[in-house]
Amino acid sequence: MKNLLITVLTFICLLLASCEKQNKNLSENELLKKKNDSLSRKLEIAKEAIVILQDRNVWYDSEYDNADFKKKGIVDPEKFIKQELAKRTDLIPLQPTLGGKMAFGTIQLLGSKFLIADYEDGHVEGKSLYSYKLTDSGNLEFKLLESDEN
Repeated sequence: MKNLLITVLTFICLLLASCEKQNKNLSENELLKKKNDSLSRKLEIAKEAIVILQDRNVWYDSEYDNADFKKKGIVDPEKFIKQELAKRTDLIPLQPTLGGKMAFGTIQLLGSKFLIADYEDGHVEGKSLYSYKLTDSGNLEFKLLESDEN
């Protein structure tokens, strides 16, 4: 009888220890899940901030730069300038290779007189600095100032 009582008590102790260990593992899992959720949210915020910063042009102030464009009825001067340059592939100083076609990629305005643009044809690429100005007739004139081939 004494052996049976010792066996039952031992079994109960082992069962309680097992339950306590399982509860501890559950608590650790819950803590890890909370940390993971927190880190995931911080990563989402960081990715959103990167996108915002990538789209932001610190060299061009849309309220101040190119006010004369707005006076001539051009509502979004930055968009207008980029679209006009994109049409002017003749201003790209590199010749396309292997049947490619040169096209502008990123165009970034640098204040009210200059811009930098990259271009490529899928094989060769480069970037150039241009000046620009709005003529009295409302057209844009571009001048290639400097280039760099990659």
